[in-house]
Amino acid sequence: MNSDKFFEYVWRWTLLVAGMFVAACGIAIITQTNLGTTPISSLPYAVTGLTGYSFGTTTFFINLIFIALQWVILSRKGVFHYTTFFQIPVVFVFSAFIDFTMSLSGGIMPESYPLRLLISFAGNTVLALGIVMQLHSRTIVQPGEGLVIAESILFRKPFGTVKVFNDWTLVLMACLVAFIFSGGLIGIREGTFVSALFVGIFAKLYLKLWPMPKKEELKEREAIAAEKKAEREAANAAGEAAAS
Repeated sequence: MNSDKFFEYVWRWTLLVAGMFVAACGIAIITQTNLGTTPISSLPYAVTGLTGYSFGTTTFFINLIFIALQWVILSRKGVFHYTTFFQIPVVFVFSAFIDFTMSLSGGIMPESYPLRLLISFAGNTVLALGIVMQLHSRTIVQPGEGLVIAESILFRKPFGTVKVFNDWTLVLMACLVAFIFSGGLIGIREGTFVSALFVGIFAKLYLKLWPMPKKEELKEREAIAAEKKAEREAANAAGEAAAS
């Protein structure tokens, strides 16, 4: 692997890890306002409230279920690839970030409802930025998004349509689990609906300011890298010929 390729990989994986941390910060900010967590985190948070396990722990194990569902769906379609299992260490790190950021943000929220609502809203901007950073890394998707991709393949529906359906299915499951085992709602409030509406809007805004590279640009980068590699190989060959 040449140095340009190596540094590109380092940059992309650094961007992924940084994006996961920023996204975890956004989730923690939203959740700690006690105005409801995000739709994708609603089920893990409900399980946390019922079991006492940390938010990060329940996030990790529920995401393992998402990975297993991807394996079942994609295997049936004959398109499963072993790289899906790389999501396991990725979500492990993400879950650890959630516990870390939850501990940092605990006990610092104001009592004022309007201020907490404003902070919850701001948390959505942070979460959206983290998501866009992960998209720009072009490495590994989170299991939740991976499951949506698998479901879109299974049902032959657009990703966005399946994403909305999947998020609200998780919210409904969180409501059912909480009602069955505690008789009330856990982590589902107005902030959940704010997140459902605005995270996507903010993500689109970030992508306008920081657009994803087009296929042509990616091909051009690969061509430049290949050209540089060929030049280095030619120079090395010339040096060896001169030495002999």
